[in-house]
Formats: sequence, C-alpha cells, structure tokens
Amino acid sequence: MNLVSTKQRRAVALAVGASSVLLALFVNEPSGLLVAVAVICICLGWEAGLVAVAAAGLLSPVILFSLESGATSGAVRLTVFVVAESALWFVITIFRTISFYDRVYHDTGPSIAEIPSLGWSASPDGRLRVVNPAALEYVGVTADEMRRIMDGDDYHWTQFIHPDDVEASMARWRHSLQTGEPVTDEHRVRRFDGTYRWFRDTGIASRDEHGTITGWYGYKTDIDDQKKAEAALRERERELRLLVDTVPTMIWLMTPAGVPYYFNRRFVDWAGINATKEEPRGTRQFAPHVELFHPDDRAAVKAVFEKCFARGEPLQHKGRLCRKDGEYRWIDSRFEPLRDEDGTILRWYGVNFDIDDEVRAQESLRLADERLARALRAASLSELSVSIAHELNQPLQAVVANTGAFQRWLNADPPNFNHASRVAQKIIRNADAAAQVITRIRALFNKTEGEPQAIDLNAVIHDVCDLLADRLASSSIKLDLHLDPRLPATVADHVQMEQVVLNIVRNGIEAMQEVDSNMRSLRIVSRSQNDGTVEVEVRDSGRGLSDPERIFEAFYTTKPDGMGMGLAICHSIVEAHRGRLWAENVETGGASITFSFPILAGGSTKTPTGATVSP
Repeated sequence: MNLVSTKQRRAVALAVGASSVLLALFVNEPSGLLVAVAVICICLGWEAGLVAVAAAGLLSPVILFSLESGATSGAVRLTVFVVAESALWFVITIFRTISFYDRVYHDTGPSIAEIPSLGWSASPDGRLRVVNPAALEYVGVTADEMRRIMDGDDYHWTQFIHPDDVEASMARWRHSLQTGEPVTDEHRVRRFDGTYRWFRDTGIASRDEHGTITGWYGYKTDIDDQKKAEAALRERERELRLLVDTVPTMIWLMTPAGVPYYFNRRFVDWAGINATKEEPRGTRQFAPHVELFHPDDRAAVKAVFEKCFARGEPLQHKGRLCRKDGEYRWIDSRFEPLRDEDGTILRWYGVNFDIDDEVRAQESLRLADERLARALRAASLSELSVSIAHELNQPLQAVVANTGAFQRWLNADPPNFNHASRVAQKIIRNADAAAQVITRIRALFNKTEGEPQAIDLNAVIHDVCDLLADRLASSSIKLDLHLDPRLPATVADHVQMEQVVLNIVRNGIEAMQEVDSNMRSLRIVSRSQNDGTVEVEVRDSGRGLSDPERIFEAFYTTKPDGMGMGLAICHSIVEAHRGRLWAENVETGGASITFSFPILAGGSTKTPTGATVSP
C-alpha cells in the first residue's frame, strides 16, 4: 500500500487500532489492546509510539504464557497474538518515514543538508515533505513548524512566496506535476526578517524502474544580486538606447556579413523603417543597405561595400539615400567594425549624416563661383583692353609727335637732315616699343615668358628722360638726376622697365601742372641698398597725394581725363619681377614714388651709363 499522506497513514492506523480493540473484546483477549495503545501513542508522538510498540512486543509473550487456559483458549490467544503482532508491524511500516524525518531535522545525511542552497523534496502529488536546514534557517521556522505547514491541507508553503509571484509559480508547478517535466521558476522568497529576495527554483522528478514518479527533488538558488545586476544592466541599456535614439544622426548595426539588423529612432523616422514589425526577407527592412541608394549609385556603392566587408576595413562613402517620402538625399556613410580579442569581426557600426543641404549649398556656391568667374573674366577683359590701349597710346603718341617733327625738319629751308635723322630713329624706337607691347600681350595669352636679361636701370632712366625731353622743356620742369654710377645690374624686361619709369615720370610731370613754373622740379635718384636691392625714386614738387595707399588700384585716378591704369600696370610689372613699389608724400611738398628690384646675382658691380649688360 502506497500511503503518501500523513493523514492517510493516521486514518489507516486508527482503523487498525479500532479493529484490534474489537477483536480483543470479541475473543476476550486483552493483548489486542496493545495495538490500539501503540496507535494512540504513535499518533500522539513518534518517540512515545516507538517505545510503546517495543514494550508491547516484549510483554505480549509474558501475558500470553502466564495465563492458565485450555488448549482451545491457548490457540485462540496465540492467533490473537499473531494478529496483534502483524498489526503492530503494519502500523510501524506505514509510519516508518519517522526515521527519515528525524534524519532530516536532527541528523541530516550528506544529500540534502550539504546543498548550499535551499533544498527541498516533495511527494509525487506535489506536497512538500522535506526541506533542508538552510531553507529552515532562511525562512526562520523550526522543523516542527515546517512539519505542521507540510501536513496542511493546501500548499501552505506558498506563504513564503511573494503574493505577486504565487499564481505564476503555482501554474508552473502544476504543469510539471501533470507532465512530469522539470520545473524551473523564478520568484521572490520571504526571508526571516521579512525582506524578499529573488530565487531560481529548479526541480526534477525521481522515478522508479517502471517510470512512475516517486517524488520530486529540487533546490532554490539566490539570484537576487543577479536580478539587481540585470535590472541595472537593463536600465543602462535603456539609457544607452535613449542616447543612441536622441543622437542627431542615423545609427545602425550590421552583421559581420553586412546585413542590417538594428536602426536607431532617428534612422527609423528618417527612412520610414518599421523597427518592431518583422517583414519577409527581400522587403525594404531586410534588404541590403545598397538597395536604399539611388539606382545610379547602387553599382558603385555595392562594389565599395563588398570590398569593405571582405577586407574588414573602415569605410566612408557618399551617396544618395531614399528618404521615407521617396526623395533621394545625399548621405555621408561611415562604417567601423567591432572585433573581439582574436580580431574576429562581431558586428559593424554605421552612421549616416544627411549632408544634402550642404551638397546643394556647395553646388549653389560652385555655380555662383562660375558666374563670378565669368564676370571677372569680362572685367579682366575690359581692364586688359584699357591696359592695352594705355600701353599702345604712349609709343603711338610719340610716333605722331616725332613724325611731325620729322616733317618740320625736312620742310625747313634749308632742310636739316641731321635733326630729321635723329627724329627718324626715335620714330623707329617708338614703333618698335608699340610692337613689343603687342608681342608681350600675345605671350601673355600663349602663357609664355620672355627671356630675362640683365639691364642697367640708369640707362633706362636716361632713355626715358630723352623721350620726355620735349615735354619737360615745354612744362618748364627742372630735371635733377642723381644716378649711382656703380649701380649694380638687375634682371628684368627692358621694355617693361621703360614702361614703369615712363609712367612714374609722366605722373610726376602731370602732378606739377598746377604748381608755379618756378617751383617745378623733378628729382630722379638711383641707389643700391644693403639688403641686396636697387632702388629708383622719382620725387616731384607738386601738391602731393590725397591717398597714397590707393594710387596703385586699377581705375583709381584723381585726374579728370585719367583712366587710373598707369600706376596699376607699374605695380603689376614690379611685383612680377619680385620687386616692391610704394608711394609717400614729402614733408617739403610733393610726392615720392619708389620701386626696388633684387640685384643680379653674380652681376657686375659697375655698369657704364647707357650700356646694356648681357646675361
């Protein structure tokens, strides 16, 4: 008989005891009352019951053989004795688990007592029958108190479970009882001080050779610290996800093979991806990232991606990505691999920056630059036309003036052929200067440079003064030359140097037109400096400069009929020769314009006036 309940065992024991009493009364044999006495003692207490049974077993033979009776009476008594002893054996058998309880609560063996966690055992019907001392100490009850709890009608052990966890825990326990499957549950257990801690309850069924469940055995493991750590981790993950979702850029993750599997909130809102609904493969959410790019960019993007994923190298790429409204916008994509300690790629991190507004702004800026360049080319062409006219005007005017002089000398009576010959040489020189202007303009457009030559600036100054001698004389200007006879040579274009000196001297002449003729003087000085340069200064006695800083700007002029190009051209020529040109007012009145050039490396330190030094 399989009696799994204490109440069942007690009921059977009481029935056996009552039967023994009836038998003793029927046959008039008091030894049958021993069974009833043993049953009563066992029900009152396990230790007293065992002592009573042992005493009854020893006293029964004494009582039996001490009484005088006949043969029939002796046989009946012997039968009653045997029945009583059998009943006692049966009662002891059904209550033999008392020794198991004593071993659990008083002298526990190595199985359950040595479990470091809360160990327990249950009967096949799920009623708790054994818990180890660690469990008793944790919940703060004694062995007798736990025994009374286990002998209750219902699952009174649930009083130690948190009320919010009881229903779910009982559902899992009943499911395991019905199916025989192992039970794994997590719930909060009340400690002796009233606090609740999380435990993982694990139990399995014990079966006999026929597969019948003979009991349940399990243990509870304290996972409260783990639960708190998991809660803290979830909170950090939530904060991290919140941070990732609020970062003003699109973040997404990919598998080592390059398949996207996570998009942050900014990417979801931008691209219209449903981050919670699973869609069939091949749809937009699970498609490779290249399918979101513009059709014209997909081939190039796919090739770059495949190369990047194959080599495991970081990637930066720009392309047009489709937004949720169907508009393609320029995106700057960057990818970085996350590797483990062995260098194996675990996942790819990607960020996308919407740079469409920036790209469009750059395109607008590029178009504006092109329009500005066209406008500048038009302005430069206009400036160049004025410059050409300005440079050609000087030699052509000289040609016209010298041609008139030539005619006058030939028409004189008698004709002065010597003067006419000198004027004819000037005409040739002026015409040659005009031709050289055209040659330089053609070289400019062909992007060719003239052959540099070593020139004598003193000779250039003398040539310009000879060219302007008539004008100096007609303007009553006194020319004062202070030229250094040991002036070193410098490398420059001879015609351009004449152009610079001519423009500066002519500006000085024009600046003194409003000054009294007795005060007009033009001083030209050439000198060498200790810094390896030569300087030429042209100083007039006019009214000075109103703005010395602006006189070299193109189209800036203070003369009613001026074009503002002469000094601007001089400034360009001097800078092209790695020189410097500046202007300043003189304290005694008038203005001074000075330019300097580097000295010819290895050149002669003394050059005859008017000579040209070959390189």
